[in-house]
Amino acid sequence: MGELIIVGAGLGGQSITLAGIEAIRNAEVVLYDRLIHPDIQQYIACEGRDVGKRPYHAHCMTQAQINAMIVDELQQGKRVVRLKGGDTSVFARTIEEVEAARAVGARVTIIPGVTSASSLAARVQSALTDRRSVPGVVFITGHTKADTLETSYRWDALCALGFTIVVYMGVKNIPTIRQQLLSHGMAPSTPILIGQSLETAQERIFTTTLDDVLTCIDSQRVSHPATIIIGDVAMFSAL
Repeated sequence: MGELIIVGAGLGGQSITLAGIEAIRNAEVVLYDRLIHPDIQQYIACEGRDVGKRPYHAHCMTQAQINAMIVDELQQGKRVVRLKGGDTSVFARTIEEVEAARAVGARVTIIPGVTSASSLAARVQSALTDRRSVPGVVFITGHTKADTLETSYRWDALCALGFTIVVYMGVKNIPTIRQQLLSHGMAPSTPILIGQSLETAQERIFTTTLDDVLTCIDSQRVSHPATIIIGDVAMFSAL
C-alpha cells in the first residue's frame, strides 16, 4: 500500500515550506489544484495531474473522483502527493481525502502551508487579530448557493462576536454577505480588505468599507481567486 502526503503549497512560489518541496521532489505522482503557482511545478519530477476544481463550473473533477484517483494510486503502492493551494486545513477538503486513504489502509502525512488570509494580512503589514481590540478570527466560505447562504451561518452571532471575519470564495455572493452583516448590526463603516490573486504577478489589493464593498468589487472588477477580510484589523493596512 502506498502513502498519501497532503501538502499545502501556500500561494506563491516563495511561500511553500521546505518540507513541502521535499515531499514533491520525492513523490511518484502529484495531484495538484488549479491555483498552484507555476513556480512550484518546477519541483515536480514525476507524473503530475491537474485535478483542480473551478468555482461555479459544473464540468470539472468532483471530490469523489479525486478520492477515487488517490485510492487507485495508493493501491498501486505509490507515494502520492496531493498538492493544495494555501493551507491544508482551510476549506481544502483534506478530511475527505484522509478518510479515503485511511479506508484502504494507507499511511497519511499532512504538511501545512500558508493560507490566503494570513498572506493578505502580512502583505499590508497587518494581522488577523489584535489583543487590544480584536480577540479572534472566524473563517467562512461564501461559495454556497445564493438561496442557502442566508441560512448557512448565525449572522447575528458573527456580528456580536466582534471578531475578524475572513471570507473565502465570496466574491459572487458578497451582496448577500453584505446585506446579512448590515441587517444584523454590523456598522456600514466597518473596514474591509480584499486581496485578489495574491503572491502572483496579477496581485491586487483594495481597502473599502462594508457600505462601499459592492462598488469597489464592481468598479475594480474583482474576481476569483479573492480573499476578503472584514473588521477593524483591515484599517491597519499599510496601503
